[in-house]
Amino acid sequence: MPARLQVTPSVGEPFELIIGNTATIGRTSDNTICLHGSPLVSRQHAVLRCHDGYRYQLIDLGSRNGTFVDDQRVVMPTTLSEGARIRIAHNELRFEQIEEDFSTAQLEPTVAGSIDSTAAAIRSVALLVCDIRGFSTMAEKIPSSDLAQHLGVWFREAGNLVHKNGGIVDKFIGDALLAYWGGCESDGADCAATLRIARELLALAATVKWSDGQPFRVGVALHYGVVTCGNVGLDAQRDATIIGDAVNTVFRLESLMKELDRQILFSADFREHLATSENFIDLGERRLKGKQKPVRVYGLA
Repeated sequence: MPARLQVTPSVGEPFELIIGNTATIGRTSDNTICLHGSPLVSRQHAVLRCHDGYRYQLIDLGSRNGTFVDDQRVVMPTTLSEGARIRIAHNELRFEQIEEDFSTAQLEPTVAGSIDSTAAAIRSVALLVCDIRGFSTMAEKIPSSDLAQHLGVWFREAGNLVHKNGGIVDKFIGDALLAYWGGCESDGADCAATLRIARELLALAATVKWSDGQPFRVGVALHYGVVTCGNVGLDAQRDATIIGDAVNTVFRLESLMKELDRQILFSADFREHLATSENFIDLGERRLKGKQKPVRVYGLA
């Protein structure tokens, strides 16, 4: 389902924009919504993403001056309700969901194509979930403005790392990121590349500290399996929504990763698609919630 934004910029005339699956907001012209007249707006300020074909979330990308929904600062990804008021610096955006024929709507040039809820494909992909460790504890210790900026910067940098290396960020859930390799137009998936990016995410996190000086830690779960890919918009950015048992499994692995205190954990299905002779640690078969058969899991030596 597309959405409409009624934009009242700080400089210039109000305008209306219909968005598809994803819309970026920022000061530069490469954004879907360009607020060029506002120096207080960051180059990459925020992003709107549609989940499940109808729910839109707003994510601040670590902006210094913040993003506000109905006068509340966005810290975690925030689901927008009908009529929600988004404030960025002195610009206001009003969110509305619409049910009109998307193919006949006037689209901003960076948005390609149309939404086709029936366009779906079954593909095998490599999945990655990256979760921030100790986030709830830090949320109680540091100011919400610092928390919002740290989380937003991490989402931005981690997302850029995934995109630069051929992956697709499917969604942000709380303090976790779900990405996949293989896409909806390919039968293959490069698990070796996915494992490499998992390591790079750990290395990226090691360069970050919370505002109180505590280390910024993440964990990464990896799985390989079959998903249903629904292409729901923004073909230019290869955005799609994936669903299926493999998605549930990688999130169950993420929970097990915390229990086993591993920084990287992956399934036997993922391990089977690695050509490397690297020495991995066999952590045995484990019961995952919601699955009848145990899953063999591995860690890094």
